[in-house]
Parts: sequence; C-alpha cells; structure tokens
Amino acid sequence: MRAARDLTGAGTSVRRLSAAQEALVDWLRGHLALESQLDHHGTAGWKYRSVYGLVAAHGRWFVPAALPAGVRALPKRQCFANAAATERRHPELTYSEGFALAHDSSVPTAHAWCTDADGHAIDPTWSDHGGSAYLGIVPPPALRPRAPRNWGVLEAPGSLFRLLRRGL
Repeated sequence: MRAARDLTGAGTSVRRLSAAQEALVDWLRGHLALESQLDHHGTAGWKYRSVYGLVAAHGRWFVPAALPAGVRALPKRQCFANAAATERRHPELTYSEGFALAHDSSVPTAHAWCTDADGHAIDPTWSDHGGSAYLGIVPPPALRPRAPRNWGVLEAPGSLFRLLRRGL
C-alpha cells in the first residue's frame, strides 16, 4: 500500500514534504491503521476497503495556487459543488477530490478543488486563505458531482462503492 511506503512521492518525484503534507500523511496513515483492525467481510473482494485506501493508492500531491484571472471565489462549505461548477465554467481546469488541510486548521478534511495542467490546486472554496496541502485523485467525469445533491465522488454511495470495488 502506497500510504505505508511511498506517500511522500504520491504521484510525483520523491521530495521532502512540507509540515502540512506530513500532517496529512500522518492523519491518513492513522485511518489506514484503524481500518486494518476492522472486520471486512462486507467488502471481501473489493479492491479498496475505504476511501483512505483508495486515495493512498492513487492520490497525488497538488500544489496550492492563487485563483487565476477569471476564476471567482465561491461559497464556503460547498467545495464539491464549487469545484464541479468551476470545472464546467473553465474547461482548462479539472475537478479533483481527496483530502486537504486548510491553512487555519490542524485536521485534514474531505475536500474538492480544481487542478490546472501544471498540478496546481485551484480552490474556489478556500480562495481567501487557501489550503496548505492537497492530496487527491481526478475521478472519472461520469462520477463527478451533479445537482441537486452535489455529493462528492468519494462520499456518494453510488460513486464511492464503484471506486472501492473496482478502483480507478
């Protein structure tokens, strides 16, 4: 499992992690350790036992960046809808989802943002203070949030269970 051996590289060349990235990795490893102690009869045969395993296996680091010209800040606490709407308005950006650590927090959270071709996290939800660490995946377009619920890919049962059973 990549979380245990190679999350420091997470889809990029191996490099030293920032303090925020280290905090996110420690948090993710803690969840994976707890998960390994659970009975998983209901998920026997699934590729991943949880969203943590999926992101640990496929996640990559995205570098926080300021909002580019023309991309506007959107309401707080609506990251999945915000990132999906931003991707629709700006086709040069791609919806991404995983875990992030905000500058004003010490606890990572499930979060969505957009990415540009250079791997920058373009975050319309945390635009004023931004995130300090982003680790996530680019889910298939068919699974991305849609109105009216705008659930995140990694939280909606229909998309999450599909990814956990089969992988990306």
